[in-house]
Amino acid sequence: MTQSSPDISPVFDQDPLDLRLTVASIIHWADSREVREQTMAKVGFPFDDIPMFLVVNQLCYRGALRPTDLASTLGTGKANMSKIVRRLEDAGLVARVASQIDERSILVALTADGRAIGERIVQASDEHYRSVTDGWSDEDVDTLRRLLGRFARHAVVELAHRSPALMPPR
Repeated sequence: MTQSSPDISPVFDQDPLDLRLTVASIIHWADSREVREQTMAKVGFPFDDIPMFLVVNQLCYRGALRPTDLASTLGTGKANMSKIVRRLEDAGLVARVASQIDERSILVALTADGRAIGERIVQASDEHYRSVTDGWSDEDVDTLRRLLGRFARHAVVELAHRSPALMPPR
């Protein structure tokens, strides 16, 4: 077998309207270190620690979660999540509380200080998204919101069929 030269081109067509490319680009933008660090600086996040920020961010948008659900969502292990939660507890940003649904489960919830930071994160995020859609008509923004919302709901349900722990709260 002869070895050929590596092909440096993408595997699929770079059609800017390709759904895979579009979704991947949005995720890359939203998950980029630059966006996260800018948001952390803008909201005055008290630590230079992206994993801690991501936990607070998840709790802002989803409410109290089990540590295992946080670990799964953030793609880390349970032991690492325990360390992150402990640091956030020590900082007074989160607290562990008993689940009202499952008495065996413990949830991680934002404290008043954590919620204050969370409110600033949500506001900064709103401003960031508005800057990206600056100049768009209200109708275009509404269409994007409606279609992405529909896509996200279907994607989350599909994911939940594989892992029920990832189902969003109602």
